[in-house]
Amino acid sequence: MGVAANLKRAFLIFSVEVTFLLFAYLTYLASHNVWIAGSALADALLLGFLSVLFAFDYAITSKSPQEDATETESLDQTPSSGTKREQVLKYLKVLGKASSGQLASLLEIDVRNLSKFINPLIQTGIVAARKEGKTFIYSLRDAHTYLHTHNRHNLSEETEYAAHVELPKRQAKLSKEGNMLGRLALDDWKLGDFVYLPLRKHAQKGILVSGASGAGKTIAAKVIVEELLEDKIPILVFDYTSQWERLLERNSNEEMLDRYSEFGMRRSPKGFEGRVIQSAPQLEDLLTSQGVTIIDLSGTYDSAERVGKVAETLDKLLEYFQFQEDSDNLRLLIVVEEAHLWTSKEVPKDALRFLDSAVRLLRKKGIGVMLVSQKISDFDPAMRSAMNTSILFRTKYEGDLRAITRMLGSEVSEVIPKLPVGYSVFHLADVGDPFVVAWRPTYSQP
Repeated sequence: MGVAANLKRAFLIFSVEVTFLLFAYLTYLASHNVWIAGSALADALLLGFLSVLFAFDYAITSKSPQEDATETESLDQTPSSGTKREQVLKYLKVLGKASSGQLASLLEIDVRNLSKFINPLIQTGIVAARKEGKTFIYSLRDAHTYLHTHNRHNLSEETEYAAHVELPKRQAKLSKEGNMLGRLALDDWKLGDFVYLPLRKHAQKGILVSGASGAGKTIAAKVIVEELLEDKIPILVFDYTSQWERLLERNSNEEMLDRYSEFGMRRSPKGFEGRVIQSAPQLEDLLTSQGVTIIDLSGTYDSAERVGKVAETLDKLLEYFQFQEDSDNLRLLIVVEEAHLWTSKEVPKDALRFLDSAVRLLRKKGIGVMLVSQKISDFDPAMRSAMNTSILFRTKYEGDLRAITRMLGSEVSEVIPKLPVGYSVFHLADVGDPFVVAWRPTYSQP
């Protein structure tokens, strides 16, 4: 409704109320033989004048309903239509899919008017529609292309987390002892039981951490590394971003420190023992140390060269352990950041095959590998399945969502785009059903 029409209606209502009060007042005075103008005739003339004035006002306020309708339509056509279309995309983005009745109700419009907002989105390939019974079901056809042009978490999307979210109900048998990684996430992202995992047993079987940049991958990887360092397990990290050097410093982030109590942690941040080097380490020193060895590759910009330096160290480890006995005890954890570089066109195709072989062969010798990657869909399914633990953070990359659907089912893949920062789907092959974890803060500098 237009502004002018609103004002006219308000004025009309006001006039009716004033007139009613005036008539009531005059009736009261007449019953007591009191006259405002001094006589009954004068009061009658005054009443007649006010009636004519009221009729004149009414005529003005209802003069041109057609003009009001035209004004309302012109005001609604452009801005309101655009806003409704944005709302359609927002609701479908949060809900995943909605029936025509649900969507019309959310948009506060008649379901018969829904098509004028939906049809252009269907024609441009943004929204998909399918008929089920007597209604239509709408969903985003390609959310990644339209709403997320690259695989990076956007803080402006935080408002989505306020929407009501029901997580899949799983019967996961959580361990009651081991390393504390975080807390189980319940509906609407509330925190549940603590999540423990004996990493000495599971890290050797391979860990895959994936998700959009900024979603919390490195924090989760650091939590795992911190827990193993507490258990005196040596760590080797290939660092392309210099983020891992902060593992040697105590956490000074006040926001994270304030969250320690939520995870049963004492407010005692600390840095961990370790060293930063520029080239491949001596294997004897690496395997006997109880700290973290960080190979700084931040000055190497070429993808093939970065992959080559990691492959060189893995090859030395393979050669070193070739004639040694197999072991079920975790001797070393290797962290490979930016693992999706191994699938780059700049890198020889044999490189990914070598990484797969290294992961499988080193596992037998007591060496675990943790791959941290923005994308998993480019990895061979056999290699993904070889990683016993999958930690899947928020992403809207369609290729990954399809891969996750094949791995864990559509119910899980629908949760992935809604995950808040610091929350991930956690799937441990030995446990079975996946569940959502809120990761604890780090003791070291994030």
